[in-house]
Amino acid sequence: MRVMLVDPSLYTGPYDAGLNRGLVEAHVQPVWITRPVRQGDRVEIPPERAEALFYRQTDQATWLPPSLRALAKGLAHAAGLARLVWKVWRQRPDVLHIQWVVVPLLDVIAMSIMRHWCPLVLTVHDSVAYNGQKMPWLQRQAHWLPARLAHHIIVHTHGARENMCTHGIARERISVIPHGPLDLPAAPPPAAARDSRWTIVLFGEIKPYKGLDVLIDAVGALPQPVRSRLRIIVAGRPRMDLTPLTRRIEARGLARDFDLRLRRLNEAEMSALFAEADAFVFPYRQVDASGVYYLVKSLGKWLIASRVGVFAEEITAAQGTLVPPGDAFALASALRFAAENRPRGSAAAADDKKSWLAIGRATRRLYERLALGFA
Repeated sequence: MRVMLVDPSLYTGPYDAGLNRGLVEAHVQPVWITRPVRQGDRVEIPPERAEALFYRQTDQATWLPPSLRALAKGLAHAAGLARLVWKVWRQRPDVLHIQWVVVPLLDVIAMSIMRHWCPLVLTVHDSVAYNGQKMPWLQRQAHWLPARLAHHIIVHTHGARENMCTHGIARERISVIPHGPLDLPAAPPPAAARDSRWTIVLFGEIKPYKGLDVLIDAVGALPQPVRSRLRIIVAGRPRMDLTPLTRRIEARGLARDFDLRLRRLNEAEMSALFAEADAFVFPYRQVDASGVYYLVKSLGKWLIASRVGVFAEEITAAQGTLVPPGDAFALASALRFAAENRPRGSAAAADDKKSWLAIGRATRRLYERLALGFA
């Protein structure tokens, strides 16, 4: 079975690589349509399974002035879509599977054409538009257009399916196929002297919905003797203006409590960070599935997370604590319990139903059903 999968910006390279393995093991022949691999990045998808149709000249065009980069990327995206449409028309894959919609108003034009040539599957990684971030009305409405064009939709949680149904997507057009485990980075370096405080890590790209402001308020609500037992590491590339939050940390006298590593970490730095961590915190306002969670869940570290999405569906009392999203006082209570008790987490047991092979087989069964109905 020949399937074309599309992740133009390689938003979820590790996920793509895991799904690719599962599909190959399930006797699917996947080809991934992406951008070029950036210098210094790990090659996630085997080169023989990937083709760079998007952003060939503009992905790392640092020579362009900032004012022109968005325009250049938009034009490059349109050119990539034209190449994709041409490729689908010529090759007629058994299924076309869109992983990410990048520019909805352009992507839906291409999707509306290609859906006539083969079954069109869309994975909706985030069933709430932009995870609740404020966006222009037109942009928010465009979030749902691809789902209405796709012949079938994949989500990762039962909550996501219910949310899609509330927006008028027929339940029979939605399949819940879980997110698989992600590979950990290289082995950590030799252990350095550990900080005596209990270390809690917020890791990943920093965006508004991830609740860093809630975490700051929660730490600020703790009595100083409790704060002195904690160290909060925030590590990841900012995708928002952090100036107001860094000022809030300073104004509330929390600079000693927060270790801000505001950059993209390489694999060695990630390994060292995970070795330092006693716990991971996910104060998210909204999410369906979290790549960071699937990366660290096997480590057996204590987890403190909002009661949303995959956290609500998977985290048990042996693994961590759930708190209401956006509730700084509940989060402060969970942090205080962690500081005073230093709980040990429990590594999530391997689940054959959520292995990449099982995911690949479930996805293949969906592909076969759609291809049969399309013929």
